[in-house]
Amino acid sequence: MNKREQILAVGVGAVVALYGSYYFYGKYAKALHARQADVEAAQTKLDDANHRLRLGHNAVKQMEAWQQRALPANFDKALSLYKAWLLAKAKDSGLVVSDITLLPTTNNNAAFKAIGYQMVANGSLSSVVSMLYEFYRSPQLHQISRLQISRPPGATLLTVSLDVEALSMKGAVATDKLPEGDTKRLKLASADEYKKRLAERDIVTAYSPPRPPTPPRDRRETPPGPPKYDESEVAFFSGATSSGNEWQAWISVRSTGETLHLASGDPVKIGALDGKIESIEERSLILKTGDKRFRVALGQSLRKGKEIDTKGAAPEEKPPATPKS
Repeated sequence: MNKREQILAVGVGAVVALYGSYYFYGKYAKALHARQADVEAAQTKLDDANHRLRLGHNAVKQMEAWQQRALPANFDKALSLYKAWLLAKAKDSGLVVSDITLLPTTNNNAAFKAIGYQMVANGSLSSVVSMLYEFYRSPQLHQISRLQISRPPGATLLTVSLDVEALSMKGAVATDKLPEGDTKRLKLASADEYKKRLAERDIVTAYSPPRPPTPPRDRRETPPGPPKYDESEVAFFSGATSSGNEWQAWISVRSTGETLHLASGDPVKIGALDGKIESIEERSLILKTGDKRFRVALGQSLRKGKEIDTKGAAPEEKPPATPKS
């Protein structure tokens, strides 16, 4: 065999070996995958079995708890004991029972039987609270299915109609008496605390929410009244007459139609104006009010006179200040 044939033989052998390895690896991988699937299926079955086992344990614990709270398995004895318990709690709470009747029940099976009673009583709200407090703190396997509270017109006491349901179970721990104790499931520690919470409530009258507060009205400011009328505003220097060296001024008050005849030195009291005629000329007069002097021209209102100084000239106006640069 020459060298070329040897190389060819080696190549063929390698191909055969590679194919064989791939074949056997495929079979191995397939078998491994099947085993992994079997393991996963087994693990699922195990998890399911453990879950069912836990549910069974929980159901057993729940059943044991119910048997601790259930009425006696003897149905007739359970009927009698529970009725006596209801009447005793109502009496202790201050309720006066007028009727108690057995109610038909449908929630019955091989494991338990339901007992139903309807009790009608009268009493105060405090008595109702005491009865409900004793009912819910009791560990018995019972519930209130209907509670109706009303107050007849004109009455002071409440009328209470109470439908209750309790369970008598096989395997109940209690045999000759009802379960006793305190469930500790109520939020407040005593019936008195619940009575304090309800002291200011009227639970039989339909609730009427308080009226919302009236929004504040916009304050309307009173408009200012008309300015106070001053008769001196319509008092005019209407003329002057001369008798010798003296002049007489005529002052017409238009609001009253009156004409005053005043000479120099005469006082002037018109409306809010209080002054004195200092001097009179043919076409003007000098009016003094306080420490100021005014020149009033003929036909001019006494209030429109021009202020003058002691020399009869208008006061000099101060020149405007030169603005600073």
